[in-house]
Amino acid sequence: MDGLLALAEVGSVATFDKDKWQAELRKVVCLKKCQFPACSEIEIGGTQEQATITMTEKGLKANMQSDAAAFEAWALALLIHCGVKSVRISVDPEAVVAGRHYERFLYRLKRFSELFPDRVMAKSPASSSKALDSTLERFLNQPGPRKMPPDADSKERMKAASLPKPSESDLELALEISGAFRTRFQLDKIMRQWPVGLFDGKVKSEHEIFTRGKSAIDLIGIRGDTLFLFELKKAHNRHAGAVSELSFYASVMRDAIGASAIFKFESKNAAKNCAIGPEDILRCSKIRAVLLAPDFHPLISEPQMFAALNTATTGLYSDRPISFETATISGYPQDESGDFEFSNGKSNI
Repeated sequence: MDGLLALAEVGSVATFDKDKWQAELRKVVCLKKCQFPACSEIEIGGTQEQATITMTEKGLKANMQSDAAAFEAWALALLIHCGVKSVRISVDPEAVVAGRHYERFLYRLKRFSELFPDRVMAKSPASSSKALDSTLERFLNQPGPRKMPPDADSKERMKAASLPKPSESDLELALEISGAFRTRFQLDKIMRQWPVGLFDGKVKSEHEIFTRGKSAIDLIGIRGDTLFLFELKKAHNRHAGAVSELSFYASVMRDAIGASAIFKFESKNAAKNCAIGPEDILRCSKIRAVLLAPDFHPLISEPQMFAALNTATTGLYSDRPISFETATISGYPQDESGDFEFSNGKSNI
């Protein structure tokens, strides 16, 4: 009865605001401390028949891992844990709907709604995604030449990763040359910072469809015909939006491989001192998207979110399949001669 009294009644249909949805979410034992974003970041409402997510201008421009932008994670939380039958995702009518971040949002929304066609309703914005416009020739950018091969400063990289509070960049640099990391995933090749900028007609300024700059996959790897995409988080950097990042990266790279690829590369050759080139990616036929961290947001630690994604991708992507998983970094290098440790459980970091 207390739960019913907490609801606002409109006719005979109980409607929820953010706080009421949060109360529903916290009924799950392992999610008792979880919270939905503030209304200024992303608006969540509706009913259990159809919840609503409204993107604010802040969310349309924010980093994907932020609470304001991560509509995929919040939609899955509603569907999996709050008894919601469907979710309708729309844009605040007062938001400025233009620019590269907005184009990336349109692409993400289309790909996510395709995964859950009966449960995620994308309220059609005024414009459609340029990234999915078949009349355009769309190119992805790729890494430029690097001054030296990764193993040229391997001891320095491991030493930086062994410091008390290494940055995510320090960890990336060390993982790129880590034997333990290569062995854990049986990788033939590893490389850090693979860009995911998309361009109309040519890879050149003023032709951007998506943001460029720092938009990149933290680490990629090749094992046979499998492309590994790694989103790396350092200790205590726990955001539900890591799901949004992984989903976006996996969608972009899937759209670049196979006979049905819609994104192209201007060159297939690897740049100087780059372990991986487009030719390696184009030989792949499946994708494994991995969230790599010492600890995870409770919504991700609870296995149903990635399970739901994997069920959806298995049903939709019979060719160029995608799977999602987590991997725990249980130990960092202790010195310049050390290495990482990995486990399937909690870390000691």
